[in-house]
Amino acid sequence: MHPEKFSDHAELHNYAERHGLEYLWEGTQAFERRKRTLPPEQFEICEARTHRGMRKVLLFSKDILVAEWLRDKPRRDRLAAKRARLRAKNKAWTA
Repeated sequence: MHPEKFSDHAELHNYAERHGLEYLWEGTQAFERRKRTLPPEQFEICEARTHRGMRKVLLFSKDILVAEWLRDKPRRDRLAAKRARLRAKNKAWTA
């Protein structure tokens, strides 16, 4: 699998890029949300050395982000159409 500890953040970044993973640092809202919402088999927690000392990192597949993005596409399309209608309405009002 992956090493339990990374010697620095660059090693972590390179590992994640090579294996199609995303990572989140402990202490962020995204870390806590992913840890809470993802099933345990879909993420790994390891440690990486930073200038602040050792910090925990949550590694998970980029495929999860892609699936969420695709799932949210209809909503984004509706919002884009609504913005376009409002822009046209505002342009007609100011003209």
